[in-house]
Amino acid sequence: MKVILAGYNIDATIIDRAKAGEDVSALPLTPETVSVAYARISRDPSPVTELRQKSIDDVEAARRSARAIVFEMNHQSVAEHATFNFDILDITRLCVEHLEWHRLCSYTEKSQRYQELFGDYYIPKELEGEGKELFVKAMEDQNKMYAKAYPILLDHFKAKYPHMTEKKRDLRMIEGYAKEDARYAVGLATKAQLGFSANARNLEYLIRSLRANPLDEVRNLGDEFFRLAGAVAPSLILLTDPIEYEKEFGRKLDESHFQKTRPEAIWRVDGLLDCCARVRADFPSSGDVKLVDWTRDADRATIQAILHSHSLAPAETCQTVAGELIESGKAKEFVRDFLTHANPWEAATREFEAADFTFEVVLSAACYGQMKRHRMSTQLIQEYDTLLGYTFPPSVIEVGLEDEFRGNYERTSEAYLELANIHREAAQYVLTNGHRRRMIIKANARELYHISRLREDAHAQWDIRNVSADMLALAREKAPLTLMLAWGKDKFSEKKNELFNQP
Repeated sequence: MKVILAGYNIDATIIDRAKAGEDVSALPLTPETVSVAYARISRDPSPVTELRQKSIDDVEAARRSARAIVFEMNHQSVAEHATFNFDILDITRLCVEHLEWHRLCSYTEKSQRYQELFGDYYIPKELEGEGKELFVKAMEDQNKMYAKAYPILLDHFKAKYPHMTEKKRDLRMIEGYAKEDARYAVGLATKAQLGFSANARNLEYLIRSLRANPLDEVRNLGDEFFRLAGAVAPSLILLTDPIEYEKEFGRKLDESHFQKTRPEAIWRVDGLLDCCARVRADFPSSGDVKLVDWTRDADRATIQAILHSHSLAPAETCQTVAGELIESGKAKEFVRDFLTHANPWEAATREFEAADFTFEVVLSAACYGQMKRHRMSTQLIQEYDTLLGYTFPPSVIEVGLEDEFRGNYERTSEAYLELANIHREAAQYVLTNGHRRRMIIKANARELYHISRLREDAHAQWDIRNVSADMLALAREKAPLTLMLAWGKDKFSEKKNELFNQP
C-alpha cells in the first residue's frame, strides 16, 4: 500500500504571494487558517479577509481556536472548510469497499472494466501463516482463469461486433467488454488504485472507522491518512488519536461506537434462524431484486410535494388536491407538464424525494462495486455468502467457459470456507467478483432517476444494468406517474417524445 497526500487547500493570499515570487516557506501552509477564519465569522464583526489574515499571522492561535471550536464546542462543520486529496496505490478491491463505504467523500477508481489485470494481488497479514499456501493457490488459479478467458472473450466480441473492429475507439470498447467479463474470475485481493478527496470532518470520522476495522490492511490505511493529514492540520485531525485526545481534553476518547458487533452475536437472537426457514414474504420481485417496502400512494406524495413547493397552500390542502387530480384522471397531465423541461443530464427536482422505495438485491461483487457509488441512497450490506450462487457473464456462457468458471467459483468457495476458520473477515479477500451478497437499497424517486439514467443506459455494464432495470420496473408499477421519465439516457428522448406525443 502506498498513500500520498496529493494536495490540500491553503489560503489564496499565500498562493498569490508565492506567484509573485515571494518566499512563503515561513507562512502556514495549512487549511486550518481558512477553517478558523470562517469559524470566527459568527462572532467577530471584522471582514472575513481580515479574519483570514489574522489566522495566517498567528497559526498557533488559530490551531487553539480550531481545537476549541471543533472538539470542545462540537462545531464540527467548521472542519469541512479544510479539504485533502490523496493518491492511493496498491490497495485491494476489498479495502476499497471499506473505504468507499463512507459516502460524503469523493473517489475516482481504477476500473477493472477498462484496464487489463496482470495478476497483482495482496496476501493479507491475517493469512500469512497456515492459510498462505491455500490462499496463494486460489489467487493463482483465479488469475490463470482470467488469463485464459480474456483472449477468448476478446475474439468472441470481435466476431459478434465486426463493425467495431476498424476504429481504435470502437476496438477499445470491444476490449473493455472482454476485460469486464473476464474479471469475474478474480478475487477481491486484486490490487487497485484510486484518487480520494475528503474534507477534514469526514476524514476524521473515516480514520476512526478504518482504525476500528478487523482487517490489518484497512487499519493501516486509516493510520496513513492520520499520519499525512495530521501533520498538515493537527488541530482538525485530533480526534483520531486516543492519546493526544486524552492529553488535550483530560478525558478518554470513546471508540466503542466504531467497534462493530460480530454477526455471530446477531444469530443468537431467539427465533431468527427458525424464522428464516418459514417466512415467505409476498414482496414483488424481478430477477435478483425484491421491492420490500415503498411509499403507499407514491404518486400522490409526489404531486403533493410539487403543489406545496409551487404554491402557498398548506400540506393538507395539497394532499387533498393531489388526490382529486388522481381521481379525476388529470394527474398524468399535471406531472407531465411539470417534466416539460426535464432532460437526461440534469437531476430530477427535490419534489421527487417525497416517494421512497426499499429493495433487497442479491448482487455480485462486481455489481456491488458500481452500486455502492450511488451514495445518496441508503445501503446496508451482508457479508458475501457462498450459498447465494454465482454470477456468470453471458459471454462466458456463450463461449463455452461456464463450466470452467463454475469450477473456479466452487474451488474459491471451498478455499474461503477453510480460510474462514483461520480469520473470517480476511477470508473474504479470496472471493471473486462473481460471488454474491444481499444488499438493502433504500432510494427516493429522485435518486432512482439518477440510477436509471446512468445504469439503465445501453452503455452501462450489463450486470448493474440488469439490476437497475429490475429495480426501476418494480418501482414504476407502484409509482407510474412519478417515474414516467425515469429511463436510461439512451431511451430518454424516445420516452419523452412518446409522453408528449411528439415525433
